Amino acid sequence: MKRFNLNYNERQIVNAIVREDARRRTQSNFNRRGASAIQKAKEDLNIGDVSPDIRADIIDKIYQSIAYSTAWEYLGETYCSRGTFYQHRKQFCYLVADNLGMINEKRRKQNGKAGT
Repeated sequence: MKRFNLNYNERQIVNAIVREDARRRTQSNFNRRGASAIQKAKEDLNIGDVSPDIRADIIDKIYQSIAYSTAWEYLGETYCSRGTFYQHRKQFCYLVADNLGMINEKRRKQNGKAGT
């Protein structure tokens, strides 16, 4: 079973990057790198076999949930159950951390992302 676990510090960094990306106040190198990691995570997120429109909507809701600390209950139609939504959100955060280089090779292999 794949586990996309992040420790407390990694979660805080990923959440801060997503929140800063949502504000888009400054365009420092760090913010550009964060935006690139978020975009790559959006592309790599495995949601399953759904239409592109629904996939985009789920990803937008995940992004909104992280950026504005909004619970699943207040997001409106998410096209998936609460548990599934939070599992996708956890995977999204893991992918952002991985794209920022925060995940080592051992953890990457455990989650089936070896060599990427």
